[in-house]
Amino acid sequence: MPVSYWLNGILGGVVIGAIIAGLGIVIARRDDAKPLVWLVALGAIWLCVLVFTAWQAVGVWRSATHYKRSGKSFWGGAAKTMIVIGVIQTAASFATVGAPQLAGIFEIVTGDSEVGPHQFHILANGQMLEFSGGITFGVAKEMEGFLDAMSGVKTIRLNSIGGRIREAQRMADIIKARALSTVVVRDCLSACTIVFLGGKERFLLSSARLGFHQPAFRGMTTSERRGTIAEEIRRLQRFGLSKAFAERANTATPSGMWYPDKDELLREHVVTKVIAPSAPGKPAASGAPQAAGR
Repeated sequence: MPVSYWLNGILGGVVIGAIIAGLGIVIARRDDAKPLVWLVALGAIWLCVLVFTAWQAVGVWRSATHYKRSGKSFWGGAAKTMIVIGVIQTAASFATVGAPQLAGIFEIVTGDSEVGPHQFHILANGQMLEFSGGITFGVAKEMEGFLDAMSGVKTIRLNSIGGRIREAQRMADIIKARALSTVVVRDCLSACTIVFLGGKERFLLSSARLGFHQPAFRGMTTSERRGTIAEEIRRLQRFGLSKAFAERANTATPSGMWYPDKDELLREHVVTKVIAPSAPGKPAASGAPQAAGR
């Protein structure tokens, strides 16, 4: 039993865990734009965990049974108790972390229906590109295609409830690299605010809203949530926002939303200028994009 428990069980578990952790790091760094790779890899990881747990449990259980028959009932019983605890922990981990993560990635692969569809519209005689809807994987590439085909675009108009953070960051990077402005005339919530912050000049209609909250993904553990929030705080600071504002922006729960007032948005340089709706037939304020109409 000592060989079965310590070598096959404990040491084998450490080795398998290290391999799985390494695979996870490689996937996160190199294939973060490939949800299908995420899904297959995560499925393979959990399959390995479950198969190894079953193999370990059966092997140690049999060894413990033989050990007890030899008269060493205490250690045999102790080994069986540890195996039962290990199986319960693995099952609970899969139920609360693994299965929700797999479901979340499967949702992304199959089109992100909960985030919702999106649309691009060309406005202001080709000087403005409007994005509305959910930020799903592939949106940044689609936006880049529009911009490559339209040399006259100066402003990106946003109307979105948010979506995937990494895709939003890619959109912001494209906007920043092309020195484009961003404008919101309705709502720009959650991950949409990252896209908005990519603008060289950032305009907000007086009746529009920017909404912030904590990042979320199915199956996140407490430690993963803390790490993700810390990364989002650093991300907002890289856009030039103060640490205090970045921390406040991540206090609202994933089901809630924080809407800073216009004065705070201006003071924190989140917004360059708040603009009033332009009356029909009247041009917008100098330096600001047209707020009304298509």
